[in-house]
Amino acid sequence: MGAFSTSPLRASVRSATPGRAGEPAAPGTLRMSAILARVVAWLIFLGGLAGAVLGIAGLRVEITVAGLILACTAGLVLLKLRADAQAS
Repeated sequence: MGAFSTSPLRASVRSATPGRAGEPAAPGTLRMSAILARVVAWLIFLGGLAGAVLGIAGLRVEITVAGLILACTAGLVLLKLRADAQAS
């Protein structure tokens, strides 16, 4: 179980870069992808919350559950991105 909780980001960055093995990627490309991932995760999180609110207002259980699942999953992704940013 613990093997799946670590991020493969650093390993994939090192193996995907041209040149010497173990050479880190350019900081601009890594930073841009992290920003893009955060923006997408925040949009999904806010969309899930909005869907949950609309589902509650319309008394639609399926929409509420789907919105809460999206919001919770995006929240976990945001926490993982935050932990990865602090580790590096």
